This record gives sequence, C-alpha cells and structure tokens, in this order.
Amino acid sequence: MKFIKYMVVTLVTIYFLAGIGDILYSNSLKEKALFSGEVQEWNRVNQGDIDVDLAVFGSSRAMIHINPQILEDSLGMKTHNLGLNGSKFKMQYYRFLKYLDKNPHPQTIVWNLDTFSFSHIDEVFQPNQYVPFMLWNYKLYAYLKEYENADWKDYVIPFYRYEDQKYWKDEIQKAAKEKVDKNGDFRLKGFKSYNRKWNVNWANLKAKDAEFDAEVYPLLEELIQRCQQENIQLIFTIAPEFYKGQGYMLNRDEIVGRYQKTLQKYDLPLLDYSEDSISYQQKWFYNTTHLNDKGADEFTRRLATALKPYMQ
Repeated sequence: MKFIKYMVVTLVTIYFLAGIGDILYSNSLKEKALFSGEVQEWNRVNQGDIDVDLAVFGSSRAMIHINPQILEDSLGMKTHNLGLNGSKFKMQYYRFLKYLDKNPHPQTIVWNLDTFSFSHIDEVFQPNQYVPFMLWNYKLYAYLKEYENADWKDYVIPFYRYEDQKYWKDEIQKAAKEKVDKNGDFRLKGFKSYNRKWNVNWANLKAKDAEFDAEVYPLLEELIQRCQQENIQLIFTIAPEFYKGQGYMLNRDEIVGRYQKTLQKYDLPLLDYSEDSISYQQKWFYNTTHLNDKGADEFTRRLATALKPYMQ
C-alpha cells in the first residue's frame, strides 16, 4: 500500500513539474513572431492587453486590409485589429469570446465577413499557432477537436505536442528573421499589410461553389446576440475583392444574400465593397482577394468615412 502511495505521489509530482516546464517553454514561444505574428496576437488577447474603443475582427482580409491607425486618426477611437489569418468564422468567433473574457469591452466592433467565412474546412490554417496555448485549455479543444490531426493528448500531456523539436527549432529560426518593431511585435496594433505585386495565374483558377457549412452559420446570430447583451455596437463589412475573381465563386450572391437576410433581421449594417471602385482596379491588389499595402490604406480611408455616421 505504501509503495502504491509512493508511486502515485511520484507520478503526480513528475506530472506537475513537467506541466511547469511546459508552461515556461510555451510562454517563451508566445513572445516570438511565430506564424506571421499570430502567436503574439493570441498572447495579447489572453493577457488582456487590448483596451480599445473599436475592435476589428475577421480573417486575413481584416488583418491585412483594415489599418487601425487610419481609423484612429479619422474617428478618434483607439483601435486594434484582431483579424485571424487564414481563418473561417468559427475560430474568429473563438477569438472574439476569448477577447471579451480577458479584455475591456470595446464600444464598437467592425467585423469583416468573407464570402468564404462559412466554407467547410477539414483543418484550420496554421494549426500550430494554437500549440503554445493548448495545455489544459479544454475550451480550445472543444473548438478544434473536429478538425484533422486534433489529439486530446496535446491538451493533457505536457510537452507531448512539442515532440518534433526539429520543426519547432526551424519555426523559431524563421520567427527570428521576421521584421519586427522595437518591442519585438510583428504586427502594428494587430495589422500587417504587404507591399506585393499582382500575382495571379487565371489559368489555374476554377469556378466552383463554396461549400457552405450550415452547422457553423448559427454562430453569426450568437455573435450578434452576445454583442447586444454587452451593449457593443456591431458593424459588418465585406472588404473589396477584385471583380474578375468574384465570378469564380458560383454561389457568391447566394451567400451574400444569406448575410443580408440575417443582418436585416437585427437591423445591422453591411458595408459591402464588392462593387466599390477599388474592386475594379488591379493596382490595389496582389491577388483576387487581398489588397496590397496601398490598397489597404485606400480602403481603410473609405471605410472610415462610411463609419463616421454610425459613430455619432
């Protein structure tokens, strides 16, 4: 009996010490510009460091397109961009919930919807961005468990998810080469634009329907209702897309129509820039769905003008 007790105490002690070691190692990763700064942004959200009047949410088409400094200068509202690179709505919503839980609430949220926000996916983009935050984080597991390669052991066993150390050493080296500011941050107030040239091979694009995930779509109404409960003003946008590329999503009008119907139910605005003149000028884009740095600034200036009446 004493031997069993001794073994239990020993194993618990080892597990506890391994957990501490895991936390220390994970915390060191959270400071690095891993995965285009996404780990730093998750850490900022979790630390409760974002105290702003206006928060921007969405995918890379929010992160890359909406410049917080321009909104601040135009609207007089402290702003942070919480766009999640390569994401669909489900993980954007998880970031939103985590943000509300850990940070002071904003007056206003601008949420950029994509025509592919609710497209079905089998694996999240850059899944290893979540690794430093996994240990004992069962809420995160609840959001990620349906995707490929999700493993409950990553959330329970210290260091299990860091088994491939060569991979992590390579990623740390990549992060060390990123251009960061004096504080070591890859993004400025969550925003990162790119000075890239147009690079689209039309011959490789194929027109198809977006596979709409009806099971995830109710989260949009959950978002709206939560903002109502918290007295947060909610404004939706659809950022510019190059006009020739829009036709490659065959059910695009149907999807935008879904958004319009849902938002009309709650009397919420949708600022749709699909037909804006920006969307007809290739000079503003580096591919069909992403603006270059000059295009992002031009779009943000127009967005700021459109937002002003809602801020009065």
